[in-house]
Amino acid sequence: MIFMRSPLAFPPIFFRGLSLFLWMGVIFFFSSLHGSEYQYEPTLAYYMERKGAHVIEYAVLMFLSVRFLFALFPQGAVRIIIIAAAAFSVTYGVSDELHQFFVPYRGAKLSDVAIDGLGILLAGAVIMAAAFLGKRRKA
Repeated sequence: MIFMRSPLAFPPIFFRGLSLFLWMGVIFFFSSLHGSEYQYEPTLAYYMERKGAHVIEYAVLMFLSVRFLFALFPQGAVRIIIIAAAAFSVTYGVSDELHQFFVPYRGAKLSDVAIDGLGILLAGAVIMAAAFLGKRRKA
């Protein structure tokens, strides 16, 4: 029996690209929120929450980028795809900070890009470890 694809069926690459694009929109939305016009000294809990959000949102961006690139290049080397996804994610982090420069009461901080990089690095390490363990189980 031959199964026919529905003309409305989308390939997996479409959904992976869409999820990546939507997550980039989420990051952009939160970066567009105005800061406070009043000077204040943030508490440690506030600082950890904000910087923790940077780590998580860019770890998710890295994960979605890797999934999208694997859909584009299914035979690609894991290491190369992780490096490409990391470069894309860091570039988006830099562009996000430049965007924040133009948002009222916000600013562009190189330290935020470094914190974004930490999330990217953590996600990349987890993905690389999962790929390594997957290879060992198959062997």
